[in-house]
Amino acid sequence: MKKIALDGDFNFTDEQLSRLNAVGQVEKLTDVASDEAWLGAVRGYDVICCWGDHVLANLDKLENVLITYPYTELGSFDSEELAKRNVYIANARGGNRKSIVEWTMFMILSLYRQFPTFLRTTEQHPFTSAESLEGKKVLVVGHGTIGTEIGERCKAFDMDVDYFNRGDDLPTKAAQADVIVNALNCNSSSKNLLDVDFFANMKQGAYYVTFARPYTYDIDGLMAAIDAGTVGGAAIDCDPEPLFDVTNNFYKKCLSNEKILVTPHVAGVTKQAAKNGLEIMVTNVEAYLAGQPQNVVKK
Repeated sequence: MKKIALDGDFNFTDEQLSRLNAVGQVEKLTDVASDEAWLGAVRGYDVICCWGDHVLANLDKLENVLITYPYTELGSFDSEELAKRNVYIANARGGNRKSIVEWTMFMILSLYRQFPTFLRTTEQHPFTSAESLEGKKVLVVGHGTIGTEIGERCKAFDMDVDYFNRGDDLPTKAAQADVIVNALNCNSSSKNLLDVDFFANMKQGAYYVTFARPYTYDIDGLMAAIDAGTVGGAAIDCDPEPLFDVTNNFYKKCLSNEKILVTPHVAGVTKQAAKNGLEIMVTNVEAYLAGQPQNVVKK
């Protein structure tokens, strides 16, 4: 019988646990404190259900296993090299899409309409000429499921939407955009794609919005462009892990600039996203053990 490791606490329903037990021998791993200990703990399992801790540090040492997790982006790895050792990674594609899109639209609205300034204010503010989204040109960098839905929601606000696809002239498209949304995944072509030159050549006063990992963009380049007056402001859902961490250096760097609206990696965190992610993870296990793997990440 195939062996399934549960590395972490998951709020599976009784029905989901029954489904896992129907396709394999399910075992809960004890907590491990190091990458080396984790590697020893997961050896011999056919499937590892996890939150991602210790995974990237050990990918080159694994073989004959499916790793699945209840969210979208784990980080950077070479799926072709992993496949040579029969190692596959399956995500919960689409599980948190709605939640991330909600965060993105709130941030675009906040940047243009300046809503955070007026929430529960006790001060008499002067008349402000806040900008509507109507007619603004938005460039969505990354045309996957999340990027596509962001574009659809922007169109509902009468924004002029364009997408960056691999092979497009990014500098030319970016120079015309009033707001740029980074919806990139981590892969070899996206590493630091939005670099210091990218931000320096954005349209004067444009905004930058991202929930993507900093692997894809240069935070120092962005901040330099904000300080120079080129970029009008930004909204960033910070990474790295853990969720809600307001003590890490990346978060504190973003917090230091008053023109950056910053949140501590919460864009995709809702009850609905969590529920969706767990269900997709269970179906990933079922599909893989049935010989029909799904949601396998290729990059």
